[in-house]
Amino acid sequence: MGICIQPLEKHYIDELAAWHHRQWQHLDRSVNENTRRTGLAAHCTTTELPMTFIAFEGDELVGNICLVAEEVSNRPQYTPWISRVYVSTEHRGKSIGRRLIEHAKSALQQQGHPELYLLTEDKADYYAQLGWEKVEEYQLNGLTVDIMKIALAKNCSK
Repeated sequence: MGICIQPLEKHYIDELAAWHHRQWQHLDRSVNENTRRTGLAAHCTTTELPMTFIAFEGDELVGNICLVAEEVSNRPQYTPWISRVYVSTEHRGKSIGRRLIEHAKSALQQQGHPELYLLTEDKADYYAQLGWEKVEEYQLNGLTVDIMKIALAKNCSK
């Protein structure tokens, strides 16, 4: 069965907010599930940031990727960002995360962005294998994370 990726629809917000809260609540204890739902409500677009894409295997929601203009307020020179790449536990190892990242890169490239950034606690080696490079170590709420970037291919038309 193939993977289908599409823009976020409102009726999936509750499920995504629950996923995100379970996975990343330790990064910012001030953000609760309701705050996450409210934030995701602004992501139901593909024409401007923020935006979220969701992945399905058949009829089952299996993952998502969020794209935002700003992930850390004191690094305005880094934009846009991948934020909250998530694949449900039982569907990991199927390259769904990689497909979501490629989909996001394509969408941002079409919007004219020259590069893309992300934060990672423990997946720097994985992202490096995909062509990302470390920009800096960053302290996020007392945790050391890596900021990474990747150049987006330029559109050449003749």
